Amino acid sequence: MTATTIRVQMAQRKDTAANWTSANPILLSGEIGYETDTKKFKIGNGSSNWNSLAYLPIPDGSGDLTITGNLEIGSTGSLTFEGSTADAFETTLAVTNPTADRTITLPDRSGTVITSGDTGTVTSTMLADGTIVNADINASAAIAGTKISPDFGSQNVTTTGLVGLGTLSPRYKISLGSTAVTSTSSPDTIDLGGTYSDTAGLNLKLRLYWDGTVAQGFGISASQMDYVAASSAAHVFYRGSSEVARFDNAGSLVYGTSTTPGADIGSGTGFYYQISTGLLYVRSNGSPVAAFNRGGNDGTLVEFKQDQTTEGTISVSGTTVSYNGAHLSRWSQLPSGAERTEILRGTVLSNIDEMCEWGDEDNDQLNRMKVSDVEGDKNVSGVFQAWDDDDDTYTNDFYCAMTGDFIIRIGAGVTVERGDLLMSAGDGTAKPQDDDIIRSKTIAKVTSTNVSCTYEDGSYCVPCVLMAC
Repeated sequence: MTATTIRVQMAQRKDTAANWTSANPILLSGEIGYETDTKKFKIGNGSSNWNSLAYLPIPDGSGDLTITGNLEIGSTGSLTFEGSTADAFETTLAVTNPTADRTITLPDRSGTVITSGDTGTVTSTMLADGTIVNADINASAAIAGTKISPDFGSQNVTTTGLVGLGTLSPRYKISLGSTAVTSTSSPDTIDLGGTYSDTAGLNLKLRLYWDGTVAQGFGISASQMDYVAASSAAHVFYRGSSEVARFDNAGSLVYGTSTTPGADIGSGTGFYYQISTGLLYVRSNGSPVAAFNRGGNDGTLVEFKQDQTTEGTISVSGTTVSYNGAHLSRWSQLPSGAERTEILRGTVLSNIDEMCEWGDEDNDQLNRMKVSDVEGDKNVSGVFQAWDDDDDTYTNDFYCAMTGDFIIRIGAGVTVERGDLLMSAGDGTAKPQDDDIIRSKTIAKVTSTNVSCTYEDGSYCVPCVLMAC
Protein backbone atom coordinates (compact mmCIF):
# COMPACT_ATOMS: atom_id res chain seq x y z
CA MET A 1 0.00 0.00 0.00
CA THR A 2 1.25 3.32 -0.91
CA ALA A 3 1.77 5.66 2.08
CA THR A 4 -0.14 8.88 2.10
CA THR A 5 1.20 11.98 3.77
CA ILE A 6 -1.35 14.39 5.19
CA ARG A 7 -0.11 17.85 6.11
CA VAL A 8 -2.11 19.48 8.89
CA GLN A 9 -1.82 22.45 11.24
CA MET A 10 -2.95 22.15 14.87
CA ALA A 11 -4.36 25.14 16.63
CA GLN A 12 -4.60 24.92 20.44
CA ARG A 13 -7.34 26.49 22.53
CA LYS A 14 -6.26 29.98 23.55
CA ASP A 15 -7.55 33.01 25.34
CA THR A 16 -6.46 35.67 27.77
CA ALA A 17 -5.69 34.76 31.32
CA ALA A 18 -8.70 36.72 32.58
CA ASN A 19 -11.09 34.94 30.18
CA TRP A 20 -9.74 31.52 31.12
CA THR A 21 -10.22 32.34 34.77
CA SER A 22 -13.73 33.64 34.17
CA ALA A 23 -14.86 30.69 32.02
CA ASN A 24 -13.07 28.11 34.18
CA PRO A 25 -13.69 25.20 31.73
CA ILE A 26 -12.77 21.53 32.10
CA LEU A 27 -10.14 20.58 29.48
CA LEU A 28 -10.08 17.13 27.93
CA SER A 29 -7.35 14.81 29.03
CA GLY A 30 -4.23 15.95 27.19
CA GLU A 31 -5.94 19.09 25.84
CA ILE A 32 -3.73 22.23 25.93
CA GLY A 33 -5.03 25.63 27.00
CA TYR A 34 -2.84 28.65 26.22
CA GLU A 35 -2.90 32.16 27.73
CA THR A 36 -2.09 34.63 24.99
CA ASP A 37 -1.11 37.48 27.27
CA THR A 38 1.06 35.58 29.78
CA LYS A 39 2.42 32.94 27.38
CA LYS A 40 1.62 30.28 30.01
CA PHE A 41 -0.26 27.02 29.36
CA LYS A 42 -2.01 24.21 31.16
CA ILE A 43 -2.83 20.61 30.13
CA GLY A 44 -6.22 19.19 31.04
CA ASN A 45 -6.92 15.91 32.82
CA GLY A 46 -10.57 15.57 31.81
CA SER A 47 -11.93 16.31 35.29
CA SER A 48 -10.40 19.46 36.84
CA ASN A 49 -11.52 23.00 36.11
CA TRP A 50 -9.05 25.48 34.65
CA ASN A 51 -8.46 27.34 37.88
CA SER A 52 -7.45 24.08 39.62
CA LEU A 53 -4.84 23.07 37.04
CA ALA A 54 -1.17 23.97 37.38
CA TYR A 55 0.80 25.85 34.75
CA LEU A 56 3.52 23.93 32.93
CA PRO A 57 7.05 25.43 32.86
CA ILE A 58 7.99 27.02 29.57
CA PRO A 59 10.72 29.54 28.72
CA ASP A 60 9.45 32.97 27.83
CA GLY A 61 10.85 35.05 25.05
CA SER A 62 13.89 36.09 27.13
CA GLY A 63 14.89 32.54 27.97
CA ASP A 64 13.53 32.63 31.56
CA LEU A 65 11.82 29.49 32.81
CA THR A 66 8.87 30.18 35.11
CA ILE A 67 7.53 27.38 37.32
CA THR A 68 4.50 27.94 39.50
CA GLY A 69 4.45 24.41 40.91
CA ASN A 70 7.10 22.03 42.20
CA LEU A 71 10.21 21.13 40.18
CA GLU A 72 11.32 17.60 40.90
CA ILE A 73 14.63 16.20 39.68
CA GLY A 74 14.92 12.45 39.61
CA SER A 75 17.37 10.30 41.52
CA THR A 76 19.89 10.32 38.69
CA GLY A 77 19.51 13.97 37.73
CA SER A 78 21.21 17.12 38.93
CA LEU A 79 20.94 20.85 38.42
CA THR A 80 23.86 22.33 36.46
CA PHE A 81 24.69 25.99 35.81
CA GLU A 82 26.91 27.00 32.91
CA GLY A 83 27.74 30.42 34.20
CA SER A 84 28.27 33.62 32.28
CA THR A 85 30.70 31.96 29.85
CA ALA A 86 29.98 28.84 27.86
CA ASP A 87 33.04 26.72 28.50
CA ALA A 88 34.05 23.36 30.00
CA PHE A 89 33.36 24.49 33.56
CA GLU A 90 29.94 24.32 35.20
CA THR A 91 28.52 24.48 38.66
CA THR A 92 26.41 21.51 39.69
CA LEU A 93 23.93 21.61 42.54
CA ALA A 94 23.73 18.14 44.08
CA VAL A 95 22.35 16.68 47.30
CA THR A 96 23.36 13.81 49.55
CA ASN A 97 20.79 11.05 49.54
CA PRO A 98 18.28 12.22 52.19
CA THR A 99 16.99 9.90 54.91
CA ALA A 100 13.93 12.13 55.46
CA ASP A 101 12.22 15.04 53.75
CA ARG A 102 14.45 18.11 53.92
CA THR A 103 13.73 21.79 53.21
CA ILE A 104 16.20 24.52 52.31
CA THR A 105 14.72 27.99 52.88
CA LEU A 106 16.35 31.04 51.37
CA PRO A 107 16.04 34.20 53.53
CA ASP A 108 14.29 37.38 52.42
CA ARG A 109 17.62 39.01 51.67
CA SER A 110 19.92 39.64 48.73
CA GLY A 111 23.42 38.27 49.05
CA THR A 112 25.90 35.55 48.23
CA VAL A 113 25.65 31.89 49.26
CA ILE A 114 28.80 30.88 51.15
CA THR A 115 30.12 27.32 51.08
CA SER A 116 32.20 25.45 53.67
CA GLY A 117 35.18 25.65 51.36
CA ASP A 118 35.13 29.44 51.35
CA THR A 119 37.35 31.58 53.65
CA GLY A 120 37.27 35.21 54.70
CA THR A 121 33.77 35.84 53.41
CA VAL A 122 31.62 35.69 56.55
CA THR A 123 31.34 39.15 58.13
CA SER A 124 30.06 40.29 61.56
CA THR A 125 26.91 41.71 59.92
CA MET A 126 25.94 38.17 58.88
CA LEU A 127 25.88 36.98 62.50
CA ALA A 128 22.95 37.73 64.78
CA ASP A 129 23.88 38.90 68.29
CA GLY A 130 23.97 36.04 70.78
CA THR A 131 24.11 33.29 68.14
CA ILE A 132 27.68 32.29 69.06
CA VAL A 133 27.82 30.80 72.55
CA ASN A 134 30.59 29.36 74.71
CA ALA A 135 30.05 25.83 73.38
CA ASP A 136 30.74 27.06 69.81
CA ILE A 137 34.32 28.07 70.70
CA ASN A 138 37.03 25.43 70.84
CA ALA A 139 38.65 24.98 74.25
CA SER A 140 42.09 25.59 72.73
CA ALA A 141 41.04 28.80 70.99
CA ALA A 142 42.76 32.01 72.12
CA ILE A 143 41.79 35.60 71.38
CA ALA A 144 44.64 38.10 71.49
CA GLY A 145 44.06 41.08 73.76
CA THR A 146 44.92 43.41 70.87
CA LYS A 147 41.82 42.08 69.02
CA ILE A 148 39.53 43.37 71.79
CA SER A 149 38.96 47.02 70.97
CA PRO A 150 38.39 49.47 72.46
CA ASP A 151 37.40 47.68 75.70
CA PHE A 152 35.10 45.09 77.21
CA GLY A 153 32.24 47.56 77.50
CA SER A 154 29.77 46.89 80.29
CA GLN A 155 30.08 43.11 80.27
CA ASN A 156 31.59 41.16 83.18
CA VAL A 157 34.94 39.45 82.72
CA THR A 158 35.35 36.28 84.77
CA THR A 159 38.10 33.69 85.06
CA THR A 160 39.12 30.98 87.49
CA GLY A 161 42.76 31.42 86.51
CA LEU A 162 45.36 34.12 87.16
CA VAL A 163 45.29 37.62 85.64
CA GLY A 164 48.52 39.40 84.77
CA LEU A 165 48.71 43.15 84.07
CA GLY A 166 52.05 44.16 82.65
CA THR A 167 53.40 40.62 83.09
CA LEU A 168 53.18 37.36 81.16
CA SER A 169 53.69 35.33 84.34
CA PRO A 170 50.98 36.23 86.88
CA ARG A 171 51.77 34.97 90.36
CA TYR A 172 48.45 35.51 92.12
CA LYS A 173 44.80 36.08 91.20
CA ILE A 174 45.85 39.53 89.97
CA SER A 175 49.53 40.34 89.38
CA LEU A 176 50.67 43.83 88.41
CA GLY A 177 54.05 44.22 86.73
CA SER A 178 57.10 42.00 87.02
CA THR A 179 59.07 40.98 90.09
CA ALA A 180 62.16 42.85 88.89
CA VAL A 181 63.35 45.42 91.45
CA THR A 182 63.61 48.66 89.47
CA SER A 183 63.86 52.33 90.41
CA THR A 184 61.67 54.33 88.04
CA SER A 185 59.67 57.53 87.82
CA SER A 186 56.70 55.55 86.49
CA PRO A 187 56.26 52.46 88.66
CA ASP A 188 53.41 50.02 88.08
CA THR A 189 50.27 51.82 89.26
CA ILE A 190 46.63 50.99 89.85
CA ASP A 191 44.50 54.04 89.06
CA LEU A 192 41.06 54.04 90.75
CA GLY A 193 39.94 57.39 89.37
CA GLY A 194 38.66 60.52 91.06
CA THR A 195 35.39 59.31 92.59
CA TYR A 196 35.04 59.25 96.38
CA SER A 197 32.46 58.24 98.96
CA ASP A 198 29.84 60.71 100.15
CA THR A 199 29.97 59.03 103.59
CA ALA A 200 33.23 58.67 105.53
CA GLY A 201 34.09 55.07 106.38
CA LEU A 202 31.70 53.58 103.81
CA ASN A 203 31.79 52.69 100.09
CA LEU A 204 35.43 51.56 99.98
CA LYS A 205 37.46 51.98 96.80
CA LEU A 206 39.72 49.02 97.58
CA ARG A 207 38.22 46.07 99.45
CA LEU A 208 40.74 43.80 101.10
CA TYR A 209 38.00 41.72 102.72
CA TRP A 210 34.32 41.25 101.88
CA ASP A 211 32.00 38.50 103.10
CA GLY A 212 28.84 39.96 101.64
CA THR A 213 28.14 42.02 104.76
CA VAL A 214 31.37 43.29 106.32
CA ALA A 215 33.92 45.22 104.25
CA GLN A 216 37.48 46.08 105.23
CA GLY A 217 39.99 48.07 103.20
CA PHE A 218 40.70 51.59 101.98
CA GLY A 219 38.39 54.36 100.92
CA ILE A 220 38.34 58.03 100.04
CA SER A 221 35.80 60.51 101.39
CA ALA A 222 35.79 64.30 101.33
CA SER A 223 39.38 65.55 101.86
CA GLN A 224 40.53 62.40 103.65
CA MET A 225 41.66 58.81 103.23
CA ASP A 226 39.72 56.17 105.18
CA TYR A 227 41.32 53.05 106.66
CA VAL A 228 38.38 50.83 107.50
CA ALA A 229 38.25 47.67 109.63
CA ALA A 230 35.20 45.86 110.95
CA SER A 231 33.83 47.09 114.28
CA SER A 232 35.12 43.93 115.94
CA ALA A 233 38.51 43.98 114.20
CA ALA A 234 41.80 45.75 114.92
CA HIS A 235 44.30 47.68 112.76
CA VAL A 236 47.63 45.91 113.29
CA PHE A 237 51.01 47.08 111.94
CA TYR A 238 53.92 44.66 111.45
CA ARG A 239 57.61 44.90 110.72
CA GLY A 240 58.23 41.58 109.01
CA SER A 241 56.29 39.09 111.15
CA SER A 242 56.65 41.12 114.36
CA GLU A 243 53.82 43.34 115.51
CA VAL A 244 54.87 46.90 116.34
CA ALA A 245 51.57 48.74 116.83
CA ARG A 246 47.81 48.38 116.68
CA PHE A 247 44.49 50.16 117.02
CA ASP A 248 42.39 47.68 118.97
CA ASN A 249 38.70 47.07 118.31
CA ALA A 250 37.80 49.90 120.72
CA GLY A 251 39.97 52.38 118.78
CA SER A 252 42.72 52.57 121.43
CA LEU A 253 46.34 52.80 120.24
CA VAL A 254 48.91 50.26 121.42
CA TYR A 255 52.59 50.59 120.48
CA GLY A 256 55.44 48.29 121.37
CA THR A 257 53.22 45.45 122.67
CA SER A 258 50.94 42.99 120.94
CA THR A 259 48.16 43.00 123.54
CA THR A 260 45.87 45.65 124.95
CA PRO A 261 46.88 46.10 128.61
CA GLY A 262 44.76 47.10 131.57
CA ALA A 263 46.15 49.50 134.13
CA ASP A 264 49.64 48.08 133.56
CA ILE A 265 51.43 48.22 130.21
CA GLY A 266 53.01 44.88 131.06
CA SER A 267 56.58 43.85 130.41
CA GLY A 268 58.89 45.37 127.83
CA THR A 269 58.48 48.89 126.50
CA GLY A 270 55.71 50.76 124.74
CA PHE A 271 52.67 52.90 125.30
CA TYR A 272 48.90 52.49 125.30
CA TYR A 273 46.36 55.24 124.67
CA GLN A 274 42.90 54.26 125.91
CA ILE A 275 40.38 56.09 123.75
CA SER A 276 37.41 55.50 126.05
CA THR A 277 39.05 57.36 128.96
CA GLY A 278 41.76 59.43 127.24
CA LEU A 279 44.34 57.75 129.51
CA LEU A 280 47.92 57.25 128.31
CA TYR A 281 50.09 54.44 129.69
CA VAL A 282 53.84 54.54 129.00
CA ARG A 283 56.51 52.01 130.00
CA SER A 284 60.27 52.07 129.57
CA ASN A 285 62.87 49.51 130.51
CA GLY A 286 65.77 50.96 132.49
CA SER A 287 65.50 54.45 130.96
CA PRO A 288 63.38 57.60 131.37
CA VAL A 289 59.72 57.16 130.49
CA ALA A 290 59.41 60.56 128.80
CA ALA A 291 61.60 63.52 127.84
CA PHE A 292 60.30 67.07 127.36
CA ASN A 293 62.60 69.47 125.55
CA ARG A 294 61.67 73.10 124.90
CA GLY A 295 63.96 74.68 122.34
CA GLY A 296 64.58 78.32 121.52
CA ASN A 297 63.71 79.94 124.84
CA ASP A 298 62.59 79.41 128.42
CA GLY A 299 58.93 78.89 129.27
CA THR A 300 56.29 76.25 129.81
CA LEU A 301 57.22 72.61 129.27
CA VAL A 302 53.88 71.06 130.24
CA GLU A 303 50.41 72.50 130.73
CA PHE A 304 47.81 70.91 133.02
CA LYS A 305 44.24 71.70 131.99
CA GLN A 306 40.80 70.92 133.33
CA ASP A 307 37.86 71.50 131.01
CA GLN A 308 40.09 73.57 128.68
CA THR A 309 41.30 75.83 131.52
CA THR A 310 44.98 75.81 132.48
CA GLU A 311 45.26 74.95 136.16
CA GLY A 312 49.03 74.45 136.42
CA THR A 313 52.25 74.15 134.49
CA ILE A 314 55.79 72.85 134.61
CA SER A 315 58.15 75.48 133.27
CA VAL A 316 61.88 75.91 132.78
CA SER A 317 63.99 79.02 133.28
CA GLY A 318 67.71 78.57 132.81
CA THR A 319 68.66 75.66 135.05
CA THR A 320 65.52 75.90 137.19
CA VAL A 321 62.39 73.78 136.73
CA SER A 322 59.23 75.13 138.41
CA TYR A 323 55.96 73.43 139.30
CA ASN A 324 53.37 76.18 139.06
CA GLY A 325 49.88 76.28 140.55
CA ALA A 326 50.43 72.96 142.32
CA HIS A 327 50.72 71.42 145.76
CA LEU A 328 51.93 68.12 147.16
CA SER A 329 49.18 65.70 148.21
CA ARG A 330 48.83 62.03 149.03
CA TRP A 331 46.23 59.33 149.48
CA SER A 332 44.85 58.45 152.87
CA GLN A 333 41.90 56.79 154.59
CA LEU A 334 39.80 57.45 157.69
CA PRO A 335 40.42 55.44 160.89
CA SER A 336 39.74 51.69 160.41
CA GLY A 337 39.09 52.35 156.73
CA ALA A 338 35.69 53.86 157.55
CA GLU A 339 33.13 54.64 154.86
CA ARG A 340 32.91 58.05 153.31
CA THR A 341 31.42 60.87 155.33
CA GLU A 342 31.05 64.58 154.70
CA ILE A 343 34.33 66.41 155.23
CA LEU A 344 34.48 70.03 154.11
CA ARG A 345 37.23 71.02 151.71
CA GLY A 346 40.16 72.69 153.53
CA THR A 347 39.42 70.87 156.84
CA VAL A 348 42.56 70.32 158.99
CA LEU A 349 43.62 66.64 159.27
CA SER A 350 45.84 64.81 161.74
CA ASN A 351 48.03 61.69 161.40
CA ILE A 352 47.15 58.48 163.30
CA ASP A 353 49.10 55.24 163.83
CA GLU A 354 47.21 53.14 161.29
CA MET A 355 48.45 52.29 157.80
CA CYS A 356 46.24 52.48 154.74
CA GLU A 357 45.24 49.10 153.30
CA TRP A 358 44.64 48.15 149.65
CA GLY A 359 44.23 44.40 149.57
CA ASP A 360 47.53 42.61 148.98
CA GLU A 361 49.27 45.78 147.83
CA ASP A 362 52.40 46.71 149.77
CA ASN A 363 52.26 50.01 151.72
CA ASP A 364 55.27 51.17 153.70
CA GLN A 365 54.59 54.87 154.15
CA LEU A 366 50.97 56.01 153.80
CA ASN A 367 49.17 56.22 157.15
CA ARG A 368 45.52 56.93 157.90
CA MET A 369 44.22 60.28 159.18
CA LYS A 370 41.41 61.85 161.14
CA VAL A 371 39.90 65.31 161.41
CA SER A 372 42.20 67.20 163.81
CA ASP A 373 40.55 67.39 167.24
CA VAL A 374 43.44 68.88 169.30
CA GLU A 375 44.18 72.63 169.45
CA GLY A 376 47.77 73.29 168.36
CA ASP A 377 47.97 69.66 167.13
CA LYS A 378 51.59 68.87 166.24
CA ASN A 379 50.43 65.78 164.29
CA VAL A 380 48.73 67.90 161.67
CA SER A 381 49.13 66.21 158.28
CA GLY A 382 47.50 68.66 155.92
CA VAL A 383 43.97 69.57 154.85
CA PHE A 384 41.18 67.58 153.19
CA GLN A 385 41.14 68.04 149.42
CA ALA A 386 38.63 65.56 147.92
CA TRP A 387 37.52 61.93 147.82
CA ASP A 388 39.23 59.78 145.16
CA ASP A 389 36.52 58.99 142.58
CA ASP A 390 38.87 57.41 140.03
CA ASP A 391 39.18 54.02 141.75
CA ASP A 392 36.26 51.62 141.33
CA THR A 393 37.69 49.07 143.79
CA TYR A 394 38.85 51.15 146.76
CA THR A 395 36.21 53.84 147.12
CA ASN A 396 37.06 55.20 150.60
CA ASP A 397 40.38 56.84 149.70
CA PHE A 398 40.77 60.63 149.82
CA TYR A 399 43.42 63.18 148.92
CA CYS A 400 45.24 65.11 151.67
CA ALA A 401 46.86 68.37 150.51
CA MET A 402 50.17 68.70 152.39
CA THR A 403 52.57 71.25 150.89
CA GLY A 404 52.12 74.10 148.43
CA ASP A 405 49.33 76.37 147.25
CA PHE A 406 45.82 75.47 148.41
CA ILE A 407 43.02 76.74 150.68
CA ILE A 408 42.46 76.19 154.40
CA ARG A 409 39.27 76.30 156.48
CA ILE A 410 38.99 79.05 159.17
CA GLY A 411 36.43 78.81 161.97
CA ALA A 412 33.38 81.09 162.12
CA GLY A 413 34.17 84.42 163.82
CA VAL A 414 37.95 83.91 163.50
CA THR A 415 39.83 86.68 161.70
CA VAL A 416 43.10 86.11 159.86
CA GLU A 417 45.55 88.45 158.20
CA ARG A 418 47.85 87.91 155.27
CA GLY A 419 51.14 86.44 156.55
CA ASP A 420 49.61 84.75 159.63
CA LEU A 421 50.99 81.33 160.53
CA LEU A 422 48.13 78.90 161.21
CA MET A 423 47.68 75.91 163.51
CA SER A 424 44.81 73.51 164.29
CA ALA A 425 41.89 74.97 166.26
CA GLY A 426 40.93 71.44 167.40
CA ASP A 427 37.63 71.26 165.46
CA GLY A 428 38.86 70.74 161.88
CA THR A 429 39.46 74.46 161.35
CA ALA A 430 42.65 76.53 161.63
CA LYS A 431 43.44 79.69 163.57
CA PRO A 432 46.44 82.03 163.85
CA GLN A 433 49.43 81.06 166.01
CA ASP A 434 50.44 83.34 168.87
CA ASP A 435 53.89 83.96 167.29
CA ASP A 436 55.67 84.06 163.94
CA ILE A 437 57.89 81.02 164.51
CA ILE A 438 57.35 77.97 162.32
CA ARG A 439 56.78 75.08 164.71
CA SER A 440 55.73 71.41 164.49
CA LYS A 441 52.15 72.54 164.95
CA THR A 442 52.34 75.06 162.07
CA ILE A 443 50.16 73.92 159.19
CA ALA A 444 50.03 76.91 156.79
CA LYS A 445 50.71 80.57 156.09
CA VAL A 446 47.90 82.84 154.88
CA THR A 447 48.68 84.30 151.44
CA SER A 448 45.42 86.28 150.98
CA THR A 449 42.36 87.20 153.03
CA ASN A 450 40.14 86.73 149.95
CA VAL A 451 37.37 84.31 150.96
CA SER A 452 37.12 81.56 148.35
CA CYS A 453 34.09 79.83 149.91
CA THR A 454 31.85 79.97 152.99
CA TYR A 455 30.13 76.94 154.57
CA GLU A 456 26.75 76.65 156.32
CA ASP A 457 28.38 76.53 159.79
CA GLY A 458 29.95 79.94 159.16
CA SER A 459 33.47 78.61 158.56
CA TYR A 460 35.23 79.86 155.46
CA CYS A 461 38.33 79.20 153.33
CA VAL A 462 41.23 81.48 152.40
CA PRO A 463 44.29 80.89 150.17
CA CYS A 464 47.44 79.69 151.90
CA VAL A 465 50.77 77.95 151.53
CA LEU A 466 50.58 74.56 153.29
CA MET A 467 53.54 73.61 155.51
CA ALA A 468 52.38 70.28 156.91
CA CYS A 469 55.62 68.56 155.89
